[in-house]
Amino acid sequence: MSAFFIPKSIIAEGARKYSAPSKASRIKREALAAVVGMLLGGVNGIFGAGGGMLAVPALTFILGYDDKSAHAAAIALILPLCAMSVIVYSVKASFDMSVVLPTSIGVFIGGLIGALLLKKIPAQWLSFVFYGLMLFSGIKMIMG
Repeated sequence: MSAFFIPKSIIAEGARKYSAPSKASRIKREALAAVVGMLLGGVNGIFGAGGGMLAVPALTFILGYDDKSAHAAAIALILPLCAMSVIVYSVKASFDMSVVLPTSIGVFIGGLIGALLLKKIPAQWLSFVFYGLMLFSGIKMIMG
């Protein structure tokens, strides 16, 4: 018996159940994450956006993240995705720089507010709104 009167067999069972993943499973998960990342980067490169939007379902359904962790990770993924796209599109002079600075200020402020709100929004509501926006956007694109 332990100091808290919990049988050692229960402690051992808990340690087995919640122990760190094996090196092989960790490598497999990291390889899968790299493949998912390449697909998201490809989508972002082709469409100029969307990699972050697709990251949430990919992280949730393919890599097993919970909703809030998937949204937080998607936000972190957007920076390198967008940085690479900016480099490619800048070389090709594909956008108007006079719009970039004021829009960037708004995006920065909105991103800060959104990141703070993410901690307070219930996961179920977050998923409902997120997938609802994706559905609305898809229908709007199809309808023109």
